[in-house]
Amino acid sequence: MRFRKGSADQDILIWVLVGVGVVALGAVLFFMFFSGPKERYLEIDGVRIWKLPDNAEDVNYDISKAASVKSMVQKGNFIAFEGYAIGAGTPQDKEIAKIRAYQNVAEFLNTRVQTFAQLVEGQLQNVQISGNKQNIVSASVNAYKRVTELLADARISGAYVFASWKVRKGNVVETYVLLVYDPGMILKIIEMDAQVKQTIDELGKQGINFFENLNAVLKEATKGTPMERK
Repeated sequence: MRFRKGSADQDILIWVLVGVGVVALGAVLFFMFFSGPKERYLEIDGVRIWKLPDNAEDVNYDISKAASVKSMVQKGNFIAFEGYAIGAGTPQDKEIAKIRAYQNVAEFLNTRVQTFAQLVEGQLQNVQISGNKQNIVSASVNAYKRVTELLADARISGAYVFASWKVRKGNVVETYVLLVYDPGMILKIIEMDAQVKQTIDELGKQGINFFENLNAVLKEATKGTPMERK
């Protein structure tokens, strides 16, 4: 009788454990399926590049640029901008989205003009200058604004469309593009612009490194934005 009683106790214990396991499994499944959609990202080899809408469709990216973009993200110097267009999801919509992305770059940089001026003024404190300090700062800021004009006109090949996706809302399609900004390529092209180069040369005579300040602004500009890497 004791043996049979022990077996009954063991059976009860087993069924209790099974019940607990079923409840735990149910809780896990509930959490997985009902806790809300997971965040989606454009990823390259497991490296998160850009956050995507949960309902993004037709996600594509330029495979030839993938390694470069991944490297920029890993090094912390990746800067990108979104542009979008509302329509029927046609190739023309993608072109409009690209133009808006370029405009976003210019607007984004223009908001940093004051920061750029402050950096130049700070640098002037450490060099011997001739002439009016404010004129030098003004010339530097004007050159900086010229950079944003080049970006707005989409004449800088250092910025390129890396990815695109669509979001459908009823009969409307939102077409998005991701414009990747490659500082290294852009700086080389800027140097070829006569108007900017003249100003940069003049600033260089005063000991002001225009591109050093530009890079500092670009780095500072990512803080508090989707481009900031934490």
